[in-house]
Amino acid sequence: MRNLYTELAEYVNREQTLVEARCIGASVELAWAFEKDKTDPIKHYRESDLYIFASTRYQSILKFNNFHLWLQKLIKEKGLKKGLDYGGGIAETTICSIEAGAENITFLEVAGSKTMEYAYWRIKKYGMTEKVKFVNEGFEIKEDYDFIIAMDVFEHMKNPTPVIQSVAEHTKFLVCNPTEIKYNWLYPQHISSFNLNQYFREVEVYLYERL
Repeated sequence: MRNLYTELAEYVNREQTLVEARCIGASVELAWAFEKDKTDPIKHYRESDLYIFASTRYQSILKFNNFHLWLQKLIKEKGLKKGLDYGGGIAETTICSIEAGAENITFLEVAGSKTMEYAYWRIKKYGMTEKVKFVNEGFEIKEDYDFIIAMDVFEHMKNPTPVIQSVAEHTKFLVCNPTEIKYNWLYPQHISSFNLNQYFREVEVYLYERL
């Protein structure tokens, strides 16, 4: 099982203990920095390298809680081949999906961002570039997918409803975490509340099926 902190330490060429410490504090630093960038959040997401540290910690927690094993079991059992990783961060869910048998993943992140650069480095590292299509903010969902992943995404949008509706029109299965979203001082980037009830029913934690 890969160690996400070890990979990030390799990428930034710094000592792993220092990298882990920066990952722990990254969310606080992002909350502090967001105040000056809140009128242009895309600029904030594009320019800050702290998101790769915060996302590494988040994905490490998900890994510890067996989320990635659950995702891979879902993909294998349902034979899911074509996916969209909407706001895929450091691409761990994309990598896990391909390892589980997905053959075609569209990966969406902010254009020119530090996060996108790191995600591309990781996907290339695992020899998966031929199975991944990279797209950026402003991407419109116009084709059908076996599944769409949108973990910690919709709350960052001023009006997520049209995107959620588009997701529902183009997939049967959505992997999402609306019940875990926090709205407090630590997450000022979370600017919208949302629910999926109009379009999806909850099958189990993280898994929603189109109505």
